[in-house]
Amino acid sequence: MVKECTEQDRPALLAYLKQEPVYNTFMLADIEDFGFDETFQTVYMDIEEGECRGVYLCFYNNLILYSKDGNINISFLEQLFSLYIPDVVMGKIEDVRIAQRILFDYRLEARGMYLFHDADCLTEENAEIQEASEKDVDDIFAFLQSIPELKNLYKSKQMIADRIYKNCGIHYLIRENGRIIAHANSTAECEDTVMIGGVAVEPGHRGRKLASQIVSTLCRKILEKGKLPCLFCSRKEEHNLYYRIGFRYIGEWATLAQMSNKSQEQDEVGEESGKGQEETGEVRMRRENPGAKGRLPSYIPVYNQLYSDIVSGIYEKGSLLPSETVLSERYHVSRNTLRQALTILTQDGYIYKHQGKGTYVSYDKDKKCKEKIYNFLLEDALEDIVHISMDYNFGLPTQIAREKLGLAGEEEVLASNNVYESENGPIGQSFLQIPVAILNECQVDLNSEEALLEFMDWNIYRKAVEAEVSIQLMEADEQVTPYLGVEPGTPVLHIEQLLYDRENRAIGRIKYYFRSGKYQIQYRL
Repeated sequence: MVKECTEQDRPALLAYLKQEPVYNTFMLADIEDFGFDETFQTVYMDIEEGECRGVYLCFYNNLILYSKDGNINISFLEQLFSLYIPDVVMGKIEDVRIAQRILFDYRLEARGMYLFHDADCLTEENAEIQEASEKDVDDIFAFLQSIPELKNLYKSKQMIADRIYKNCGIHYLIRENGRIIAHANSTAECEDTVMIGGVAVEPGHRGRKLASQIVSTLCRKILEKGKLPCLFCSRKEEHNLYYRIGFRYIGEWATLAQMSNKSQEQDEVGEESGKGQEETGEVRMRRENPGAKGRLPSYIPVYNQLYSDIVSGIYEKGSLLPSETVLSERYHVSRNTLRQALTILTQDGYIYKHQGKGTYVSYDKDKKCKEKIYNFLLEDALEDIVHISMDYNFGLPTQIAREKLGLAGEEEVLASNNVYESENGPIGQSFLQIPVAILNECQVDLNSEEALLEFMDWNIYRKAVEAEVSIQLMEADEQVTPYLGVEPGTPVLHIEQLLYDRENRAIGRIKYYFRSGKYQIQYRL
């Protein structure tokens, strides 16, 4: 039986994973850091006769799996993959091969897993090696971006800053003439083991054993904490600097990824040529290939989280959302993935963007369900309406209006251009034609602007029981530009609405004009 884990399962889960803590460094670290309540992480445990037989951890679009005795539950994987298609599957090679039976179009890549074994092999200490602080973040980021093999794995400067500031990882570096020439850092960390990554030496300084020295210093620091360093490396022992400084091969670690995804290796960049691997890089946080068939888009989890936070009132209507940098860190996604989620939320009408100011919440959790016939300009604005101006008169209508409203030759109408403004200026305009006979029937004071506006904004819609609607995209002309403050030819959305009462009489003709990006019309027909 496979069950989704909760906090109550932690003791049994950890006891099982700690039987092979090196293989399970990532799993143990993720469970320790994020637990069982985060929406981006789900942990499953396969139990038979009261004993754990396997663990499956979904972390965003990555799946890590583990079974001590190779008892991967292929039936469960088939069920899981029908709902969730991962970017990457990771684990011991024998476990990952079972997943490959289902994900047969994925590519399997194996690398050696190495555990530190002999402290006597570490190189002598180099006094020039420094432990990085917050003031080094900019230089570290610039250095890693200059290393082609690492630049795609360290895309977030904030990630480096957070690791140093929160003391959840160590960065060591060597400077020469003020510039960083060598670097290494710790990554995933659990109770027993710490993963090493990001080992790099500037090309012009390779061959000086700087990588060996800086990794040796990092190993000593990890050993002082009572933990063992571990890492991945694809190079054989005769070409492996890690082997020379005391690491020993313990087995194979495999990744299963889409054929289009490039493999990521964790080798030294220094004495040997190779590629570095960061725990928040491609292996831990591999992103979505939009063209992959049947794949859940990578922005869906953060979209769901943001949607939930908006509708629950964490982000209130009219409030300014945090910056993209803050949101990407808060929801543990790249800025590109975040932008995709924000775009869909904008299209769905929950947020809107104000040029030069940021993104605001338009969803109102306290707003009641709208009637089928209502004032679009008043109720569907993405920005708060702060002022409505009227330019109106009473007189004979045009021939078209007379025909649409079913009026006799001498019947007059109220004709009014109403402009709806937010704090940033005009966002919408309506042109209304309402028979004076209807106003008199509803006892509207024709000498009161307040009474007229109330009828045009609200009461005419309450009187209507049916509407005939036409919609088109048009270019702003002289009937629109003076009111909306846009240039002639600017695209505007135009809706014309003809309202009818219970006697099937036409009681009003309304033309709406909407500035781009200022409205989201959504209602049930």
